[in-house]
Amino acid sequence: MDKNNTFGKRLQQIRKSKGLTQAKLAELAQVHEKHISKLELGTYMPSFNTLNKILKVLKLNIDDVGLDIEDKSLNDDPFYIKSMQILNNATKQELEFYYGLLKQGQKGTNMFKK
Repeated sequence: MDKNNTFGKRLQQIRKSKGLTQAKLAELAQVHEKHISKLELGTYMPSFNTLNKILKVLKLNIDDVGLDIEDKSLNDDPFYIKSMQILNNATKQELEFYYGLLKQGQKGTNMFKK
């Protein structure tokens, strides 16, 4: 396990404290068991969708699992992490609004690729 992997370490601690195996957490979150293992090892960071599933199963919010935007040991951009925090706390209506904005932005960037 990467010594700077605070997210993975915290996820593992929380999972074990709740008496869950990686397989059981994966089953409940509807992700592959190897995915949980790689997250805990720090091989990669979760997508928002995966993170949201795991947090719901564990009944946690993003701050509870060590995703701190001030933590410079993370390989992800702090903007990405802050965005996940916002989305994690958003209502369904807000998520639909953000999704619409992202779709419009994606269309705009696709225009420049041609």
